[in-house]
Amino acid sequence: MPETITLTIPDHVFEPIQRVAEATHQPVENLLLTALQVSLPPLEGLSSEFVESLTALETLDDQALWQVMRERVPMDEQQRLHALLERHQSGSLTEDEREQLTSLQQRADLVMLRKARAAVLLRFRGKRIPTLAELDQETPPNP
Repeated sequence: MPETITLTIPDHVFEPIQRVAEATHQPVENLLLTALQVSLPPLEGLSSEFVESLTALETLDDQALWQVMRERVPMDEQQRLHALLERHQSGSLTEDEREQLTSLQQRADLVMLRKARAAVLLRFRGKRIPTLAELDQETPPNP
């Protein structure tokens, strides 16, 4: 069921929104709704494992979310995934390798989605999100 809210928007926030709404010939309300929808993408269509993992992030404190932002797929898994992708392109995967490729891709996807969701949640909390280069500099590579 849709919710109705009243929101006071400061002028410095509202003015650019109003300009974009006018330039795109749409009501401010539609522009704001779109902005809200894209700021925290819905989880429909994801596996229940992914949804559970991503919604669990919402209850974490900032320090735990920063840890999620630093998560990486272990180097050995990255290397195996790369090798399997190359073999897949040549059409020479066995059924066992195909299953392994799917599993590794899902693991890498989950790490990426968790990091993205953690970044959005931290941003909602007013935190500055570092660039990928900054994250790479502070995060030691996995052995």
